[in-house]
Amino acid sequence: MKRIALLFVLVMGLAAASAARSQQPGNEPAAKPSRKTATDTVDFKPSPELQKSLEDLAAALQTLAMRIANDPQVKSAAMQVASGAVTTAQQVIAEQSVHIQEALKAAADRISAQSAQHSGSKAP
Repeated sequence: MKRIALLFVLVMGLAAASAARSQQPGNEPAAKPSRKTATDTVDFKPSPELQKSLEDLAAALQTLAMRIANDPQVKSAAMQVASGAVTTAQQVIAEQSVHIQEALKAAADRISAQSAQHSGSKAP
């Protein structure tokens, strides 16, 4: 149970750290605005509370990562948890591959139908 909790914390931490990092302004040049604007986009601006929480979480994860890197027992436990998670994921994918393929095919068919419908409505 402790391993699962540690794995969950690691995964959530990586996701949160990634989200926090993507919200920080970078030194990359701004992309040129395109002439065609998308009507289905959402502009996400995190609240100051959310931003602070993400920064706190990122700091806690960095501390945890340092502890994992420096403590051989914690590192070993983290590796065992990660190994177990990979094994479990492989087993689930193997067991559910037929259902996964059916779901992907159904999604592809829907996307194809929507594309055809959308391009058909734009034709003069």
